[in-house]
Amino acid sequence: MDSTMEGGCGMMMVFHAGVVQEILFKGWKTSNALEIFGSAVAIFVAGVLYEGFKYYRETLFESAAMAATADSQVNIAKNENGTRSCHTKRSPVYTMFSSGHIYQTVLYFIQAWVSYILMLVFMTYNVWLCLGLALGLAVGYFLFGWRKTTAIDNSECCM
Repeated sequence: MDSTMEGGCGMMMVFHAGVVQEILFKGWKTSNALEIFGSAVAIFVAGVLYEGFKYYRETLFESAAMAATADSQVNIAKNENGTRSCHTKRSPVYTMFSSGHIYQTVLYFIQAWVSYILMLVFMTYNVWLCLGLALGLAVGYFLFGWRKTTAIDNSECCM
């Protein structure tokens, strides 16, 4: 038995650059360089789409937050010692069973499920698939990450 196999199950437990690989399902097997390349491209696309999906979910949440605060103006008031303070809503007002919260929960479930599937692809330890995934996530972040506005410092007033 090869020392890189775990308990004889046939799964490599070290990084390798082989072209014979079973990916996620019994029917998704590669046996030559063209098939591993095609699989790496598919995983690359999945990584890009995953980052796009994360951006979409965050954008929906932010647009709901903006809609929730559209009617309220920033209140500037003086407190006892004469300094000014700002009060704004920063997140949408959801109840546990509101349609917005349920929709966000379903989207979060999909995001979590896809992230674990992509993690399992990485755990094949196939260098080509890992490289395709990491590059896909990087390109997805490049395409969508620059638009993110979630890097808000909540310690600042009236951002």
